[in-house]
Amino acid sequence: MLFNSYTFIFFFLLPVLTLFFVLRPAYRLGFLILASLLFYGQWSWMHLGLLLFSILLNYLFSLLIKENQYQRTILTIAIVLNLLPLIYFKYSFFLQMSSQSLILPLAISFYTFQQIAFQIDHYRAKIKVESLAEYTFFVLFFPQLIAGPIVHYRQIISQVREGAFERVEWQTLQAGLVLFSLGLFKKVVLADQLFPLANGTFEHIETLHTLSAWLGLFAYTFGLYFDFSGYTDMAIGLGLFFGLRLPINFDSPYKAVDIVDFWRRWHITLSNFLRDYLYIPLGGNKGGELKEVFNLILTMTLGGIWHGAGWNFIFWGALHGTLIALVHLKNRHVNRWKIPRPVAIALTFVMVSLLWVLFRAPGIGAAWNYYHILFNFSSGSIAAIELFTVSIAMSIVWFLPNSMEFIGYPKLQRFGWRYALVAAVLCFAALKMMAEAPAQRFVYFDF
Repeated sequence: MLFNSYTFIFFFLLPVLTLFFVLRPAYRLGFLILASLLFYGQWSWMHLGLLLFSILLNYLFSLLIKENQYQRTILTIAIVLNLLPLIYFKYSFFLQMSSQSLILPLAISFYTFQQIAFQIDHYRAKIKVESLAEYTFFVLFFPQLIAGPIVHYRQIISQVREGAFERVEWQTLQAGLVLFSLGLFKKVVLADQLFPLANGTFEHIETLHTLSAWLGLFAYTFGLYFDFSGYTDMAIGLGLFFGLRLPINFDSPYKAVDIVDFWRRWHITLSNFLRDYLYIPLGGNKGGELKEVFNLILTMTLGGIWHGAGWNFIFWGALHGTLIALVHLKNRHVNRWKIPRPVAIALTFVMVSLLWVLFRAPGIGAAWNYYHILFNFSSGSIAAIELFTVSIAMSIVWFLPNSMEFIGYPKLQRFGWRYALVAAVLCFAALKMMAEAPAQRFVYFDF
């Protein structure tokens, strides 16, 4: 079930919410575990078995780490065992371990990273695990299970222990509805209209000219943002329905002034994971500038590999790491060289967009051909409606507050009729468009 489908909204979410509030608070945790099992199982019952096995194995390892003198060895084994299924399903074909691509279990990248972070935090004694039910809920909670945000154990379980299920306030429900409506609108009305334009360019590179290539690239740039941030908005909104506050994952990334600022705003929970569990353990900025540059490039390269098995993802990550390193060196040695903020934002946006070519293109060869067309200045025309669509997307991103700013998340503002009206209009527009076309998958489902 996709969040952007009638099946999910009317035949899953509404019954689950109704039963959640009918049940006594003591039974709500178990009920949400069962609902999450149903949600994931309808995608693939076989892959649900793999997920449940992973949950049980990680819980048992958490008990071993707690009681064993060989904690570091056990932690290493736990991390390796978490990574093995991900490597097998996602990278075996790329590594020539398999003769064909395998069907990727849904959410395996996200729940693998989430459980690795859990094991490391547990090893560092940052968290206390009290029951298998709490741990199962932490991994399975359906709003964030498929595509994040990547949640830490203490972020969600501390709320459960403090009685989040016992006092879901009307204001929280209102905020959740507004946020879910914003995300649904982003996905259905914006992203799903931009992607066909982008696909038309990336899938027919041989017929492109420079202007259409740039327009298609910007359509993909905005479409990707609305698609992924739309999912995150819906996930956080769903969390609010049950009284839980999930972490912010986007903060106007296309308003970033440099590539470092971009990664502080884009997929924030992944950026934090890469920093806390890869970059810092590698040594971070200790050991001299050369080591720092190496650690940055390696960290972002691994981040690229996490997104997909292909040389284009490897280069995409490595180039981001290189640019991040250059920004750090520039700030350290030539900090007096200041670029006006609007110019810095525009340059960063173009740079990030150009790197999205590697992210979207089917391979390195196709990406190189696309770059060639972008800069060969070939003549051609574009449709006014296509230019208008991209311009609307650009205006929303650059001139309107983002979703979190709009509702004052995580503190939440007091909602009046204006917010209810906005939610109603956006939700109506999205539902109407959903009735006219089948629901489209979210991009990050494939990662």
